[in-house]
Amino acid sequence: MPKVSRVKNLKDKLKEIEDSDGFVCDEQGRAIINVGAENYDDIFSPYCFKGGDTLSSSLVEYLNQKASVIPLEYDLTIKFHIKGANDEKRKEIQSALKENYESTIYAVDQRLHRTMIFSLWFILLGVIFSALYILTCDKLHIAITYIIDLLAWVFLWEGIDAFYLDRRVMKIDKLKALRLATANIVTIEFEPY
Repeated sequence: MPKVSRVKNLKDKLKEIEDSDGFVCDEQGRAIINVGAENYDDIFSPYCFKGGDTLSSSLVEYLNQKASVIPLEYDLTIKFHIKGANDEKRKEIQSALKENYESTIYAVDQRLHRTMIFSLWFILLGVIFSALYILTCDKLHIAITYIIDLLAWVFLWEGIDAFYLDRRVMKIDKLKALRLATANIVTIEFEPY
């Protein structure tokens, strides 16, 4: 009997975890992401000069991971716990964060444009092969008409898939990057445990 109650307790705890949002909000209703960087220079790429404009790749990965579990309807506040926190450091971090995610947004926009062109060409080819199938279904050998029919469906399917599904994923990626680019930045003094 103790095993059954233990399993029930674990299931209840799992239910509590699933029911909680898993993040904390500030007074304005923004979800908070805490970043502990004892050394201020750890925030920036080791390849940029002092007062750099390029974020550390591990920081970007950390921010993306933390932001991915927060629903898109929440804006973000990123609290940087650093030594010697001041307004100048906050502005440098905000500038680097904005520049990093603006380049991500630009890259996603380029992918969206290429995907749109790709999908329109494939839909056009699908329509052309469909028309060709309709015009030649009685005049050509049955194997050739099956191949034309198959090509029509493949091109239409790929074009519509790229237009509706792939573009949707890219738009969500763009929203995530935009949310991080416009996050409220707060710097507070680093306090070791």
